[in-house]
Amino acid sequence: MKFYRLWVLAFLLKFIGSAWDASYHFRYLFEKYSIPHLVNFAGFALGAYLLFNEWRRLNYMDRFSRNLTTIGYVLFLIGIPLDFSYHIAYGIDLTTWSPTHFVYYIATGIMIIAVWRGYSVYTKGQVPLWKSMHTWFAMFLLECLVFPNMQQENGSISYDQYIHGKSIASKEILAILSDPASQIFGGIPPWLYPCYSVLTVSLFTVLIIRIFRSYSIPLAATALYIGLRFIGKLIFFAVGYPTSYVPITLLFIPIFYLLIKKYSWLAGLLGSFVYFITLYGIHTSGLLITPPLEISLLIPVLLIGMIVPIIIPARKKRIEEV
Repeated sequence: MKFYRLWVLAFLLKFIGSAWDASYHFRYLFEKYSIPHLVNFAGFALGAYLLFNEWRRLNYMDRFSRNLTTIGYVLFLIGIPLDFSYHIAYGIDLTTWSPTHFVYYIATGIMIIAVWRGYSVYTKGQVPLWKSMHTWFAMFLLECLVFPNMQQENGSISYDQYIHGKSIASKEILAILSDPASQIFGGIPPWLYPCYSVLTVSLFTVLIIRIFRSYSIPLAATALYIGLRFIGKLIFFAVGYPTSYVPITLLFIPIFYLLIKKYSWLAGLLGSFVYFITLYGIHTSGLLITPPLEISLLIPVLLIGMIVPIIIPARKKRIEEV
């Protein structure tokens, strides 16, 4: 298991580096050799070392998992010059939603899925429990899927600080904010945040239930993700870095799939409803600073939450909780 524990460490370093990088760029301009980039690269390098050993001799991964992991690594490396070229062509921006950033997300997602598959094959015959490394790999995949949302989650607090004259962004950052509302939120319309959240977390939950026959793994992974985000928020606040809204209400989506196993469409509908209504309540009450939100977005959110488990049924056959 040491091999896969090292993969967990590699992805955790990438997790830390990415979260730090998202916070970093709401305070400082782009730098190739910033500490967050180095932390992210340390995780990338550790994974590359593990992968290299599997190419020398297959020990812990099957051939398909190793090859798929390699594809993820190659795609990530291709994304680096593409991203630099994009910034040279279009200038420095604050968005997580650029096309070249999505090359990174796709590449990282492929890596996580491939290593997770290798772990599943390696532990074949064992029941996939939430207490195992399945939860860690699921959490890393969830983080990869919802990472673009950090533009709005960091932006909501940074924008609030800006309009109240308390911004902690550098002068270089403030100089490019000709339209703060657009730049800080990446030019992303308000409807995208809740719709994208429900779509990705619903797909994530339904697919894990279908593949691993477990309702507890997606719930545990989401809880772990939120817990780590809270820890990161506290650390960033303590050292004076920009903080973000932690998407605590995402937890309702896997909770309702756990509570209502028989009718997945109903679980998706109610999970999305409680997710959105609670988020909207937090937003309107001012309890926390959340991304922009309008009540009219409840309708598309409910439709997405209900349709996902219909298109991809969670119950291929009777699934017992494990």
